[in-house]
Amino acid sequence: MKILWIAEKPELGRLIAQVLGNGQTHDGYIVCGSHIVSWCIGHLVKLTPPGELNPDYIKWRRETLPMKLRPLQYSILPNTEQQFRVLTNLINGADEIIHAGDPDEEGQLLVEEILDYCGNKAPVKRVLINDLNPEAAHRAMRNLQDNQAFYGLYQRALARNAADYLYGLNMTRAYTIAAMEKGHTETISVGRVQTPVLGLVVRRFEENRDHKASFYWVVEGELSGEKGVCPVVLSVPDDAPVDEKKRIINEQYATDIVKRCQGKTATVTLAITEPKSKQPPLPFALLDLQVKMNR
Repeated sequence: MKILWIAEKPELGRLIAQVLGNGQTHDGYIVCGSHIVSWCIGHLVKLTPPGELNPDYIKWRRETLPMKLRPLQYSILPNTEQQFRVLTNLINGADEIIHAGDPDEEGQLLVEEILDYCGNKAPVKRVLINDLNPEAAHRAMRNLQDNQAFYGLYQRALARNAADYLYGLNMTRAYTIAAMEKGHTETISVGRVQTPVLGLVVRRFEENRDHKASFYWVVEGELSGEKGVCPVVLSVPDDAPVDEKKRIINEQYATDIVKRCQGKTATVTLAITEPKSKQPPLPFALLDLQVKMNR
């Protein structure tokens, strides 16, 4: 019985072979008795460019949009074609396959798309190795799971790739063609992620550019009593001159309140005491740290 392990990258493949032991190295794979270990080198296949599916799509023209790109078709990447051929032969000769892609959506997709491309019929198990340490790998290799349990992970990654492909290619052509009709010459790249992010950046830039400085006043003070000093903040009256955030925008109004209160006696009409606790702050998350350092 031939068991084929497919790792996401060569270093993981060599680690698996090390754990299996007695490996004999060949071009693109390692034989360990009845086990064969091979690997991907990143993605070995890609979604086929539109011009290769239909010659009408080679030239960017409005009347060809939206392009009919379904069902999705894949092509072999030229720079890793040799390793793909090695894997194809091994897959076709395997009795069982063990999927050893990285334990995430992209890792699931990377190996699955090759198995689909090759029309694999052999049963597939899944191993989750997230530490390039022989002991950790050995523990993971003793805990194989049915690859079908990770079908949802594969479908999420596939849907994301398909959306990037279908939306990105059609919308990039649509925007670029429309721009060229108005005299522009550059390609306008549109993407599922990049365009909304660019929109956020532009919106923030415009807000900063158009921002007009404004001032508001907060009336604060301290009440001294028998039991010490109590800090207080004015609760802004309904008839006060305020902005949309209910902040006092008239300096004279705030100053008059301060003058009327300084040195005067206050009466506490209601006091509510509640026991509260506050947890210490958590360490910085990476994004929070970046925000703090960029201030």
